[in-house]
Amino acid sequence: MENYKSLFYSALKPYSALLFLNNKYAGLALLVITFINPSVAISGLVAVAFAIAFAEYLEFKEAYLAQGFYIYNSLLVGMGIGYIFSPSLMSIALIAIVSSFTFMLSFMLNRLFSLYKIPILSLPFSIVTMFVYLASLKYSGLLSTLVNNSARFDLNFPLAISAFFKSFGTIFFLPSNIAGIAMFALVLYFSRITAIMALVGFYAGVGIHSFLLGSFTQALYDGYAFNYILVGIALCGVFLLPTLKNFILALIGVAMSVVLTDAIGILFNYYAIPVFTLPFNITVIVFIFMLSLIYYKEFNTEIKATPEESLSNYLSKIFRFGELEPKISLPFSGEWKVYQAFDGNWTHKGKYKYAYDFVKTKEGKSYKNEGLNIHDYYAFGESILSPVNGYVVDIKQDLPDNTIGAVDRINNWGNYIIIKSDLGFYVEISHLMQYSVSVEVGSYVQVNTIIAKCGNSGYSPEPHIHIQVQSVGIIGGFTQRFTFNEFLKDDRLLFNTLPQPEECIHSVLIDKSISSRFLYILDDTFTYDVFYKGDKTGTVSFIVKMDEYGSFYLQDDTHNKLYFYNDSNAFYFYKYEGGESHLKWLFILAPRTPFIQTHGIKYIDYLPVYLIKSKFSQILIELTATIKKDVYKLECEYFFNSKTIVSTYGKIHLDITHKGHTNIKYNDVELKLVKGQ
Repeated sequence: MENYKSLFYSALKPYSALLFLNNKYAGLALLVITFINPSVAISGLVAVAFAIAFAEYLEFKEAYLAQGFYIYNSLLVGMGIGYIFSPSLMSIALIAIVSSFTFMLSFMLNRLFSLYKIPILSLPFSIVTMFVYLASLKYSGLLSTLVNNSARFDLNFPLAISAFFKSFGTIFFLPSNIAGIAMFALVLYFSRITAIMALVGFYAGVGIHSFLLGSFTQALYDGYAFNYILVGIALCGVFLLPTLKNFILALIGVAMSVVLTDAIGILFNYYAIPVFTLPFNITVIVFIFMLSLIYYKEFNTEIKATPEESLSNYLSKIFRFGELEPKISLPFSGEWKVYQAFDGNWTHKGKYKYAYDFVKTKEGKSYKNEGLNIHDYYAFGESILSPVNGYVVDIKQDLPDNTIGAVDRINNWGNYIIIKSDLGFYVEISHLMQYSVSVEVGSYVQVNTIIAKCGNSGYSPEPHIHIQVQSVGIIGGFTQRFTFNEFLKDDRLLFNTLPQPEECIHSVLIDKSISSRFLYILDDTFTYDVFYKGDKTGTVSFIVKMDEYGSFYLQDDTHNKLYFYNDSNAFYFYKYEGGESHLKWLFILAPRTPFIQTHGIKYIDYLPVYLIKSKFSQILIELTATIKKDVYKLECEYFFNSKTIVSTYGKIHLDITHKGHTNIKYNDVELKLVKGQ
């Protein structure tokens, strides 16, 4: 029974995937809409059935079918045949052949294109249908089943409105106002951004086309204008994030697709082959390939069910965990002062501007006595710690330390060490003390491992630590932006940011007694007595589970899910799925638990909008965030003292003798861990 349910969902997924939606109910609704033209509906279903049966016969993994795009090209081919030929034994035989072939072609192209991080879109459909239409000219038995697809009944609208709805319906081979309105209403319900980009893409394309043609009416009658809709949605919402910058790119893409549509139309008319979605495929694939080569920042690297969810996921991550740039730990322990930051006053310029210099100070000075001797400087001889996990790739340590007042202009970097991070970037630390490096080339080092001592070699006016991130493992590589994972400034713990020049910051001392409380394993169960205004109302249990992607989450009795991650610095929640629940409030009360030894610090975290805003407010914020990202920042301050986490929303207690959160308080609700589990 479970297998049949899975196959049923696999059959619905291609329908929603055609409109870039990932929802089985949307798929079911679109399937129903296709019966506006029974020939199209039946042929599409037959194509999906044969494609799934063929995949099952080849024993494809269910995960492949669940992804949708392996099947939706077969669906398009089937609907395309059904649009021209009425269902018959011959058309069904043709659908069986070409839908199976389309499935194989989709799988092959996806494997090839994935090497370059390019989606296959509906390219297999465009290729297969071109050959099917040519081959069908020889099949006299098939030609006898040609159907007249003019709508028997349709709604009347002004041409400027009707053209949009008919183009929208044409995506499913249903060029009617009724189909277009139903499909657009469905899209509007699930995603306002997709609906807006459909309108913008269509009317921008028609406007550009009318300018080139010299006739607005002629542009509205173009049967392939649905390509503009697909390009607009794909380039601002699906493969690229729905932002203002990508909105401009989408308009450029639409303009390009206008010219491509006309050019391909003229070429294909010679052989009486429809253009279908080829302009859309070429435009989007070229854009994505080019942008991937330049490491474009606003790629949608985690495509969610809707553009709104993708944008929410992206903004939540960058606000909570920083931009996608490299993140490193401080290369020292204790308190140090920023001597020079990015684009500094002296040496951090041009292609070497992304670097930091640190000195150690006491009472505002970096040295004792008169500072005439190198040993007078507090930084000299201090331990330097590895800022990343990775392999040592280069070392130099034979240069002498300069006397105060002298610099080595020939060996600018002085003694240095370069480490290749496990994440692929390189970190270079310079001006080390002569013969102080304690590791060798090829050694694997972890964060906070002592690797050398602070010196005064190279172009260094006084002992200091110079650190930079670069993309190559050789000395003198051009620098790139980075941030520090975390550091203390006064009584505040800051994450994924940079200190300002002249600021004194303190490294974080990890408290393993806290981290040990969050070493969760599968099926760990936390049962709480639930109290409301002091009266016990029941119990609730949170169980540690793992999904098919290896992500861990807490699940309660009603199957709400709270995803968490545990790294060397903190335990944090990052995604919630479900309705109103105690798990949801746990996320709000303790989105992050730092593993820091402290008597009291404050820190800021940014909560996802869906946790604390109404659905209507969430819609408004997500739409506004496409233009101004900062509106998504929902800042909340937390106070942490190793035993409690306190905020305006409530309070969390930790106990050194028990795993997890032992007491959870919010509003008039209190959860007390049942001990002795």
